[in-house]
Amino acid sequence: MVAPIVRILILTLIWVALQGSLSLGNLLLGVVFGAAILRISRPIFVDPAESRRLPEGIQPVRRLWRVLVLAVVFLRELVVSALQVARYTVQPTLQIRPAIVKYPLDVQTPREITVLANLISLTPGTLSLDVSPDSRHLYVHAISVYSEDGADVIADIKESLEKHVGRALGPNQ
Repeated sequence: MVAPIVRILILTLIWVALQGSLSLGNLLLGVVFGAAILRISRPIFVDPAESRRLPEGIQPVRRLWRVLVLAVVFLRELVVSALQVARYTVQPTLQIRPAIVKYPLDVQTPREITVLANLISLTPGTLSLDVSPDSRHLYVHAISVYSEDGADVIADIKESLEKHVGRALGPNQ
């Protein structure tokens, strides 16, 4: 019971900070919005079949640290990709080789696949198109692919985003 109250308080503080006014009305509205957000998003994050305890092997502090590392890695990829796309746009001749790459997935859960696909789409120069029906491949459009089979794009994503998504959100991390 304590965890939802803390989450509601955090969402309330975010609401008040966004509104820029610490009034009673804003606090009450923040509590209402925070509770509504938690109620609506609960099915997304909590499997009803799970017990109230954390599954064996999951360490919340380690997971939080790994999520923060994932955020830093994503920001680094975001800046690097944005600079590459900016370089393509200011060149006198357009020297890109766009292609669709069949990316083999190492992550397994739907949550991991969704987060990875979204991070890829948020990175300039790449776009997640589809997931194969067996959830073993992700189709990614890249602005510039230098190898015939897309190995450079695959290696880049595997070594940065996918590795950290698996560490941060994997089933037993």
